[in-house]
Amino acid sequence: MKKNLLLLFLIVLPFFVSSCSDEDGDWDPMKWKTEVKKSSDDYFHVSPQGGTYVFYCTNYSSFWVVSATEKVARGEEKRFSPNYDDNKDASITTDWLTAKSEGNILTISIQPTTLDANRFMKVEVEAGDVFDEFNFKQRGLKVGL
Repeated sequence: MKKNLLLLFLIVLPFFVSSCSDEDGDWDPMKWKTEVKKSSDDYFHVSPQGGTYVFYCTNYSSFWVVSATEKVARGEEKRFSPNYDDNKDASITTDWLTAKSEGNILTISIQPTTLDANRFMKVEVEAGDVFDEFNFKQRGLKVGL
């Protein structure tokens, strides 16, 4: 009897060991193509007049916009979630921006500012178990004068 249990254990053990690998759940980081350059402080800089920014994901065919945050320098952060019409594409509209994903394209439109201080915005996206974020810093009307 002990020999049969040992034999059964030796037969079943490789299945458990082989089902666990370091590669399970590994996702490549999202790669983006855009004409906009990120500055050394890790922000995309936006003029007080605002603008539209387009990013193309080159290694995933689709993704979701999962959240957006906005904050004035030394102010409180506000967080926004998308309105999901379906599970394919999502958009977020905040007080200062609109972010929309369509297939592998992310379009972020930032409104003009009326504030004297800088505004900070972040848009977060997800494709399965991989995440990325886009940080924007919009110059205030009286900053740099």
